[in-house]
Order: sequence, then C-alpha cells, then structure tokens
Amino acid sequence: MQKDPALMERIKLFAEEYALKNSGRTPSMTEIGSRFGISRSGAYGYLKAMDQRGMIRYEDGVIHTDVIDKAAEPALLCRVYPEGISAGIPEEVEGYEDSDFLIPPMFLDGMKGSFFMLKANGNSMKDAKIDNGDLVICRKCEEAREEDIVVAYIRGSGSTLKRYKRDKKGPYLWAENNSWSDKKRRIGREFDVQGVAIKVIKNL
Repeated sequence: MQKDPALMERIKLFAEEYALKNSGRTPSMTEIGSRFGISRSGAYGYLKAMDQRGMIRYEDGVIHTDVIDKAAEPALLCRVYPEGISAGIPEEVEGYEDSDFLIPPMFLDGMKGSFFMLKANGNSMKDAKIDNGDLVICRKCEEAREEDIVVAYIRGSGSTLKRYKRDKKGPYLWAENNSWSDKKRRIGREFDVQGVAIKVIKNL
C-alpha cells in the first residue's frame, strides 16, 4: 500500500518528541496508531517503510534517529553553584556547591569534559541574550577562543561572565550591553578563565 510521505514525517517528529519527553524511550506501534488514527499493523507498515527510506532505523521494536539516540544517552551530571555569577560589575561569588543537575546529552552536542552551572546576575550580557536570572551551563577550562563567553576570575575583584576578546595588547573581557560606554564595557585584562559558557536556560 502506498504510504503518505507527510504522515511519515509526522510520525518521525512524534517519535522524536516522545523520546525527548521520556528519556529516550520511543512510542509503541499502539501509541503511534492511536496518535494518528491508524491500526497497529498500519503503524508497523509505516515504520518499516520509513526504515527502508532511511528516515529512521527500526530495530527490535525501537525507533532510532540521531535525535532519539542522543536523548537515550545517559545525562551528564554537573555541579550547581546557587549564588550565581556576576553578569554586571565583577563581584565575589560564594564557591559552594548546592546541588547537581543532569544535563541532557542533546545540550552538549557531543562535547566532552567537566561542566558546571551558574545563575547570571545583572544585565551586562543582555545583548548576548543572557539576562538576569538565566542559568548558564559552562564547560570547565582555563583557555578560551576569541568571542567565547567565559566565566573569569578578575584578580582582586571577583568572578564575572563576559565576552573574551583580544587586541594588540592581548586578551580582555567585554560586556555585551550596548547602552554602556566603551570604557565601562571593557572590564579588564588581569583575569583567569575558569570556564566557557555553552548553553543558556531561561524562562519565557
């Protein structure tokens, strides 16, 4: 029987959304049939046809796509520092760990390493889409590339979240707030990189 290409795409999207909500578990043929008003055998026929077309891999009753396989990977544990990090003028930050957070693998896109999460305080990075109260996932490291957003410890001042830039004199930190003067946006040169921001979690 001829299969509807549009329905195939809808089934694939449904399976991926289902897996993201259920820690990588994929819907059964019964669940797919119920969702799209087709029989269990009809759902099986669509899954086999989608496998043959290369849209999915259907093995032992489990649907596989790149999205689903990433969702099925074990989450990575990172440490959470509740007092946050200054996204304003650098300030001292309490260095105790309050809790753990499981980072979904799809957040990391294959990135390896150690990670931590901080809460942004202030508005100096608002034009980089990091607002007061946002949660920022960072990879621990001591080096950064130009234009990375970094967690840096400014010697004698405290920790901050800023853009890493370079000029003829070397690296410096830069605030992403266009309403500030250039003098205020250039934070300093005497600092140590503690991590690079990779993901922002925010309320809508």
